[in-house]
Amino acid sequence: MRGAGWLFPMLMLLGACQRAADVPPAADVVVAGPPAAAAAAPAGTSAVGDADALPLLAAVAADAPDPGAVVRTYAGHLLRRDFDQADASWMVAPPPGRADDAALRSLRDVRDLRISTEPPQARDQQRPTHLIEVPVRVRVLTATTTLRYSGWYRLVPDPQRNGWLIQAARLQPVLD
Repeated sequence: MRGAGWLFPMLMLLGACQRAADVPPAADVVVAGPPAAAAAAPAGTSAVGDADALPLLAAVAADAPDPGAVVRTYAGHLLRRDFDQADASWMVAPPPGRADDAALRSLRDVRDLRISTEPPQARDQQRPTHLIEVPVRVRVLTATTTLRYSGWYRLVPDPQRNGWLIQAARLQPVLD
């Protein structure tokens, strides 16, 4: 009977050690040189599965670009130094020199830019959510060095609910 007392906790432990469902891979985009544009995912696609994407992305039209694609397209505009188009990706464009991602805005002589986006995460309790966060990792190759950044972009639906706009960003340098 004493041996049966530890049997139940062991069964619970074995049940908790089951393999979790596969996590979808992060979306990676490589932008080579200033003339190239950031590749956008096809409209209406998401880095998360479609069944999971419906509640998370339901605040905008079904044919709206994926939030990760919005961030990657924005970075492509920055790389080409097309600040008018880049600012159009924001709900309220940041003042010069005050952007939360000022490190990307100030880049010069970029040879290669790689942006990896993770699946978006809800950052509010509304259903459907009206604030999502897209985690990013950025690698920049310039003529003299390689820079790495990690952070996120927060997006909100545009007023017409046709797509996502950047509300805030936070990029931190990563030391090797």
